[in-house]
Amino acid sequence: MPTSAGSSLRSRWPEWAEAMRVDDGLVAEAYDATPAGCRAALKTGLALAFLHFGQQPKRVLEERTEPELGFWRHVADDPAPWAMVAFPCDYTAAARIAAACVPALLAGVPLVGAASIGGPPSTQALAALELSGVEDILQLDVAGLCALLEEAQPGNGRLVLLHAGELESCAHAARILNLPCHQERRPPILAIPDPAAFDLEALGFAHGAALTPALEPAHPVAPDAVFIAEAGAKTLCRASRHGPHDTARLALCPGTEGFWLHQGLGPAFFRTRRRAFGTFNPNPGPEERTP
Repeated sequence: MPTSAGSSLRSRWPEWAEAMRVDDGLVAEAYDATPAGCRAALKTGLALAFLHFGQQPKRVLEERTEPELGFWRHVADDPAPWAMVAFPCDYTAAARIAAACVPALLAGVPLVGAASIGGPPSTQALAALELSGVEDILQLDVAGLCALLEEAQPGNGRLVLLHAGELESCAHAARILNLPCHQERRPPILAIPDPAAFDLEALGFAHGAALTPALEPAHPVAPDAVFIAEAGAKTLCRASRHGPHDTARLALCPGTEGFWLHQGLGPAFFRTRRRAFGTFNPNPGPEERTP
């Protein structure tokens, strides 16, 4: 397993967590039980996420000196040493699990894991993790996740929580540990003005219970995302107008049922940045010179 740049410790989970791994056979069964159309939709969503974010470099070093101003600045940008995506065991939104994992993988995080809290993961969750390439899948309780966060070495990892309040104590633990944490604290509100234009089985696989209210006769007034035909999506994105879908930050067209973006969650969240500043010395002593 690669070592994160700037760290002498290998990224790893606590030894006791190995006993909490979900059996590979369950993952294979979930994959086989997932309809081919749903797998294809998620694969398309993953490909679109790769296109949107792009692969991040392993390490970025920036050195800038401004003699006229009398200052220098060094910046190092590295992947976080580890990342954990956690969700309740009844969480079934495959696209949103994948959307939480892929930015970490693209950021170059060497150890990416997933934790199902309170029981075995759903079939949708296991299929999404398998397709996303996340191999470390654990079954924990809330106390176990908090213990893992405290013991994971080296520190300065990243946590993503997908929940509706059930994992608030885990978010509290992350705050105490000064661990960066991104949360989805409620299912997104979806609008689907023309359901017949979309693969509803794939949408159900992608978003779980969030699909049901979107199909009710009274469409949501302030959706987070709208599933709409291509012409309408482009208009919604480009135009400044007042309409029922103006709050939607995502407009998704037929064929993108398996794609999702969590607001504010991209590869940058899974990177660490260190900065050094100093005054410029035109005649540095031997101990000040860069090797």
